[in-house]
Amino acid sequence: MPANPTRYFPVAPDGFVLVDADGRPASVARDQLTAVLEGRRPVSVAPDTSQDLAGARVSRDELDQLAAAAGLRAVDGRIFGSDRAVSRLIALLRHRDLFVHDPADGSPLTFDERGVVASGVATRQLFPRIDPAVIGLVRLAGTDRVLLARNRRARFYSLIAGYVDPGETLEAAFVREVMEETGRRAQDVTYWGSQPWAVTGSLMIGFTAVTEDEDAVGQLDGELADIRWVTREDVHRLSLPGPGSIAHQMLTEWRNA
Repeated sequence: MPANPTRYFPVAPDGFVLVDADGRPASVARDQLTAVLEGRRPVSVAPDTSQDLAGARVSRDELDQLAAAAGLRAVDGRIFGSDRAVSRLIALLRHRDLFVHDPADGSPLTFDERGVVASGVATRQLFPRIDPAVIGLVRLAGTDRVLLARNRRARFYSLIAGYVDPGETLEAAFVREVMEETGRRAQDVTYWGSQPWAVTGSLMIGFTAVTEDEDAVGQLDGELADIRWVTREDVHRLSLPGPGSIAHQMLTEWRNA
């Protein structure tokens, strides 16, 4: 990291970041950040390159103050889910928030110059935690319909998803999640792609699959408020995950196929 960066990319704890009038990620000058922090030194991490820039943790109120002062807007950083640089800074700052002491001996952690690897008094290296999660598009065999679901806490419909259990393969985790959440038996599970989801520290691994079960054949875990088969035409009438998410990418690819 530059010894004294001249520009900072501020990130709030909820993952909100600043963008310019064209919706591009925006940084602020060091004196602008210092004024808002009232002299406090920012918690910083380095970007991917050697440019004179650092990511900095600020509160949501501080981010709004920076936006107003610099003529910028604060937006949900999840729209940049496919932007490696933004995702990396969000993830590293989250790591700094979560890990303050070595879980083995309780000693205070210090970070390397990039803000990535931490160590306590025992010099044991602690790397940022990444939680694998599976997500996927399940098609009803012999049709063009796919399975969408709405979480009880969400207003939009999305793909079936869940975290990988210890000892599971990614494919087995997706089959399990489809059965637990929808009661359908998934087969022909095929890798589609992946995406970091930095706000929660996850790595989303996308799959496609087929099921012959139009109706549920297993008991549901009750996590979902609604499950439905949809056509390409139906998708236009539903609230869906926003741009920047792997669910949005997968649904858009299927809809336009």
